[in-house]
Amino acid sequence: MPQQKLTKGLEKGVGFLGRVVEKLVGQAKKAKEKVGTETSGLHPIMALESRLSLAKIRQLIDLVGDRFMMQTLPPLREKTVLELGENPLRFQKTILEKKPKVFCGMVVDDNLPTLLAPASSLVLKGNLKSIPFENDFFDCVVAHIATPHQGDVVSAFKEIGRVLVPGGTGFILDYHPFGLYAKSGTGRMRSIQATIRGLEDYYKMCRVASLSITDMHEGFIDDTLRNQFAASEEMNAFREIKGTPLVLFLQVTKKRG
Repeated sequence: MPQQKLTKGLEKGVGFLGRVVEKLVGQAKKAKEKVGTETSGLHPIMALESRLSLAKIRQLIDLVGDRFMMQTLPPLREKTVLELGENPLRFQKTILEKKPKVFCGMVVDDNLPTLLAPASSLVLKGNLKSIPFENDFFDCVVAHIATPHQGDVVSAFKEIGRVLVPGGTGFILDYHPFGLYAKSGTGRMRSIQATIRGLEDYYKMCRVASLSITDMHEGFIDDTLRNQFAASEEMNAFREIKGTPLVLFLQVTKKRG
């Protein structure tokens, strides 16, 4: 008799467990179907590097980044300005046209160019983790860190905050955290050291660096870039990746006191 009760109890328990599993499987199927039919703002279909060459992605990043930077850079007369980026420095000409009191540039890759610049300018090679200038030195920092040489982005933000004067302004262009750039191997868009996972990470980094975000813009692969896809195979790629996040542009201010 006890044996029969035990057997019936086990059968009942197994039956209950089976029903629970079936219910969970059903819920998972419904959730999958729902995700497949819903559309939202940020849902890249595939890694950009699976559809475009690195050179093409860099071209698109530069086009969108230029648009943000040119629209946002303020008058710089009597300002001390630092530009950070790859060789060649992308915004040097534009900055110099705004007549800053002092312009300094720092390239973060291995090839230091021979640059013709006014006597009040200085261009050198360096590392974003250790900018070779004193604290509170620059009124404005322009940083293009959408580069495989960016390394530790947290340290880069800290260094930008360190060299800015209190009340100084920074303009920072980076990969969009939801863009899919980091394929395996040596040909990476984003450094393997980068730990950015979402927009909230930028607010955290700025707090640590005594910076406040005063403006933020997101750049996507959209219809404004359609004319950059000429060949038929490129147009197919454009249709597949349209809407994919590309860059993030930040305007920051160093806190006073």
